[in-house]
Amino acid sequence: MAIHCPGCGAIHAYDVGSCLLCGADFDLPAPTGGTVLAVTRVDAPSIDHEEVPYWTALIETDSGQAIVKLESPAQVGDELSFGSSADESRAVVGLAGTGIMACGLAELLLKRGHRVIMWGRSDASVSKARAKVLDRLSRTMDEDELDTAAAAFNDTTNLTDFADCDIVVEAVAEDMAVKQAVLPGIEAAMRANTVLATNTSGLSLEDMAESLTRPEQFGALHFFNPPIRMKLVETAVCSKTSQETSAFLDTFAVSLGRVPIRVAATPAFAVNRALMPLLNEAVRELEDGVASAEDIDAAVRLGLNHPMGPLALCDLIGIDVVVNIMDNLVDRTGDESYAPRPLLRTMIEDGRLGRKTGTGFYDHSRR
Repeated sequence: MAIHCPGCGAIHAYDVGSCLLCGADFDLPAPTGGTVLAVTRVDAPSIDHEEVPYWTALIETDSGQAIVKLESPAQVGDELSFGSSADESRAVVGLAGTGIMACGLAELLLKRGHRVIMWGRSDASVSKARAKVLDRLSRTMDEDELDTAAAAFNDTTNLTDFADCDIVVEAVAEDMAVKQAVLPGIEAAMRANTVLATNTSGLSLEDMAESLTRPEQFGALHFFNPPIRMKLVETAVCSKTSQETSAFLDTFAVSLGRVPIRVAATPAFAVNRALMPLLNEAVRELEDGVASAEDIDAAVRLGLNHPMGPLALCDLIGIDVVVNIMDNLVDRTGDESYAPRPLLRTMIEDGRLGRKTGTGFYDHSRR
């Protein structure tokens, strides 16, 4: 918030503890809420503000005006409130799966102070996933913070442990048969009022809902990899999703500091439907000898201002996942232009799936 120094009258945009000019100590309460008067979006990272975009808002409070930092958009006239207790804001979140996305979501949730229950099919898989998550958290947390996160992180091979959850996010393999096999068991273990969300990148929500007895409490929360850095969440609902569940999906995404975009439950949603042709054409360029993988990626980064080249992105997503998304688009739209290039299928046959296997378009074994 903006602070007027009681000693010299200097104005500070953020609470710095003491005046930078005269050294007077500040002992002012943070605002508990207010009305938004103006909003500015910030896209350039700075020290202590590396995660972008974020928003700064000028608000009118009971004691005057203040400037606050927001993790999600706001509009002039919105009523904001701050300072809820940890107990009020902390949710118990279930995660079904132990792969890249499930681990990334666990990292995000624990950093936000939530309790997490991660389910996997075997003791080995959940133990490995837990160790991976805590290792990543140890790079940004001090010892006390890491101990708190570890205490809030439970792993299990028993779906019945989801009984305490406020929301469960399914993040198993991006395969309809796998999802339809696990979703009914998750639903049966949950409380009657718990929301069940799938992290699918665009499989049919209607087909998944057919396996459920409470489809009105089901929808999609499509986080992007890595969830700890990517601000976007695509939210989608099926024909039977209730208005309460629909609203909750967006609210939950905002509570995690993400920006929800509501998309229709169409094949591959919005981002992947635009992304897959780009990835496919980059692979075609490599097949045709237009340039090396490194130069194709450099061309897209520098020429289109993308943060990552398309072939490097394929390795991050996983070649098998990319092919599954493309095949799903062909099956559900009948448009063969989405069909994956032959090189992608060859890479799957050779076990070159990207970062998770150590090799894809690039060698990741030493990274």
